[in-house]
Amino acid sequence: MKAVAGAFTVETENGERIVCSARGKIKRDTDIFVGDYVETEENVILHTYPRKNVLIRPYVANIDLLVIVVASLPEPDWVLVEKLLLNCAKEGIQTAIVCNKCDKQGNMEEALQPYRRDAKVFFVSAKTGQGMEDLIACLTGKTVCFAGQSGVGKTSILSFIGGRELQIGEMSRKIKRGKNTTRQIEIYNFVGGKLVDTCGFSVADSIDIRPEDLIYYYDDFVRVQNQCRFSNCKHMEEPGCKVKEMVERGEFDADRYRRYVKLYQELIERRKKLYG
Repeated sequence: MKAVAGAFTVETENGERIVCSARGKIKRDTDIFVGDYVETEENVILHTYPRKNVLIRPYVANIDLLVIVVASLPEPDWVLVEKLLLNCAKEGIQTAIVCNKCDKQGNMEEALQPYRRDAKVFFVSAKTGQGMEDLIACLTGKTVCFAGQSGVGKTSILSFIGGRELQIGEMSRKIKRGKNTTRQIEIYNFVGGKLVDTCGFSVADSIDIRPEDLIYYYDDFVRVQNQCRFSNCKHMEEPGCKVKEMVERGEFDADRYRRYVKLYQELIERRKKLYG
């Protein structure tokens, strides 16, 4: 349920929480993530069970749903959103995007429209409770991880759902970005499910996908792939590209296409660094 400096808080089958350590071979050879199922004896972790999925940064295992929280302020990092969605697609994790502070959403409805095919989208206010009932219904019965930039209100939403007074920071007016108040990853029980609170962050490591496979994580690209002039079209500079035609016609969001190009180039550069 929580891991801090080699001390692992484990919830037993009867709901008791105990603090365990890891010793011997498992300490040397195994990374233990929050969300792992483990076998313990006398407050020592002896074994970790196979994971159905894992997220690297935040380091969490066995997630049913990732909730990506955004807000009009701080200004959304859409590349981060894209990377989180791609990582979840690779790991088989369902996704939802929650726009918090919906009373101040500005043009967020338009910005989120291109993502409605990939994730459920909710507009909520942790301050007023608006939209929270529908969000809670989506979370019930699942182990849910919340992620996103600092200052978007993840902890406020968790406090509303779980009924816990977690530490909540104030938005820095001077630099227009949040102060990170979460210092660790921890799972909280709530009626019908489990909530994972993670450290806020404004960057994400590169996705672990081969550049040539990136196109297959965009359903709109797959749908028209056979209409491109070249069967191996990567929708970059190739002539006769149906995807670029869709972008020009406004049938695929131009900003999201530019983020695809940026991610593809990142993956190419990553490959060059790894293999020369």
